[in-house]
Amino acid sequence: SLLQENNEMSENEKLQNMVLAFRMSELQCLMVFAGKSKAGKKTDLQERAEELISIDSSDINIKIKELSNSMYKSLGSNAATTSTTSGQGASYTNPYTDPIPPSPPPAHKLVYPTYPDVSLKKLPFYKIEEMLLKPCSLQPNGNGRFQEQNFTFYLTPGQTSEISNSSYRNEQGKPEYRKQVQMRFSLLETSCEQEDNFPSSICVKVNGKLCPLPNPIPTAKPGAEPKRPPKPINITPLCKLSSTTANYINVSWAVEVGRAHTISVYQVENLTYKNLLDQLKAKGQRQPDYTRALIKEKLADQDQEIATTSCKVTLACPLGKMRMNAPCRASTCDHLQCFDAQLYLQMNEKKPKWVCPVCNKAALVENLLVDGFFMELIKSPRLPADEHEIVLHNDGTWDPLPPKKDELTKISLKSVQPKPVSISTTVIDSDTDSSTPTPGPSGQGRSPAPFADIDCITLDSDSDEEVEGPPNKRIRLASGSETASDTDKPGSPDLICLDDD
Repeated sequence: SLLQENNEMSENEKLQNMVLAFRMSELQCLMVFAGKSKAGKKTDLQERAEELISIDSSDINIKIKELSNSMYKSLGSNAATTSTTSGQGASYTNPYTDPIPPSPPPAHKLVYPTYPDVSLKKLPFYKIEEMLLKPCSLQPNGNGRFQEQNFTFYLTPGQTSEISNSSYRNEQGKPEYRKQVQMRFSLLETSCEQEDNFPSSICVKVNGKLCPLPNPIPTAKPGAEPKRPPKPINITPLCKLSSTTANYINVSWAVEVGRAHTISVYQVENLTYKNLLDQLKAKGQRQPDYTRALIKEKLADQDQEIATTSCKVTLACPLGKMRMNAPCRASTCDHLQCFDAQLYLQMNEKKPKWVCPVCNKAALVENLLVDGFFMELIKSPRLPADEHEIVLHNDGTWDPLPPKKDELTKISLKSVQPKPVSISTTVIDSDTDSSTPTPGPSGQGRSPAPFADIDCITLDSDSDEEVEGPPNKRIRLASGSETASDTDKPGSPDLICLDDD
């Protein structure tokens, strides 16, 4: 073990000496190979190179030795050319008699690590069960702009049976799988988690069949190539669900200066918004006292000039404008207003944005939490069924929002105005001070006193002083009597004319 440690120490020391002897060009080549930034001074690049040595990656160690050999070869050839030109007695060689030097085999130099330490962002609606092909670099071979590379992965008997048994028919009747084989592309960048990112002019074939990719988004920039939306690709229908045969992926792409990509394949379970909603509810609720303390903190009278003692919030979701069932908000948000968890998850299942509808900041699913205080508000009997807005006070209490002044005036006006009721209209024409009830079909033997109970009574009363009135009324009564006689139908008439002379 001591010998192994000594050998490892001596190996690391050799690599460090090689790195310290590198020029800027070799150091920059090493940084590009490792996916690190090549900007900075020579000392900065040397420090980064020493950090790479401490990782003890075989690919990086081979690259360091390769760069060191090529550097010394170039230096040696330069020294040889200078010495031969400066030497006065240069020896003459006969190309016919000298043996032909053996040409070195064309070695394929790795531009990037085969399996870089790239981590991809988790997708909320896909649960990773197995990694079938870890992130692998797309290696350019030669100086051509368009490159091509093949990749292979295998499925175990258990994986094939799981995927096969998860098949179902969707609403359109097409076969789908709950368990899927998923392919993802990303940038070769090890500094942070990477989102899906497609190489330029990409074309993918799985087992010889063309794989459909997301349609490129058109761009308004002249000369710019339209980019594909960042999405994972479900290649289950193109895979051989067998444990005895391999699955082959052929990728062709266009090389971009300063940009490298990786490919990876996973076995995933496709989740729905209901699964995520159940997971969210299983996490529990944020304690109501936490929200009360937050209300007190936000409504604390810190500024003497402007005193904020209350604020208004709504229990209607900002997305659907309806009463929330599961009010939630992200722990990264600093506002009190919540939104409905089910509607938020449904929208992100269709188009994943994961942006808070209140403050437009990132609201990732792992940061969501149902608010217990707002759950109490929704279930409270103090809140009317048709009222969604409440007022929060600086002591943590709340009240339903009182109606506005214009709403109060509408209510008062409505109480004064009679409600529309389908009743018969009674016209009383009285030419004298006293009137005797005339028997009629609708009210026989009634006196005028009970008419006070009817909501709407039209009284045409003519006193002795009014002289011009009676002739007009006689004409109306005549026409009314004629119509009454013409239309002799059973039932109570709508118009009763009482004429008492």
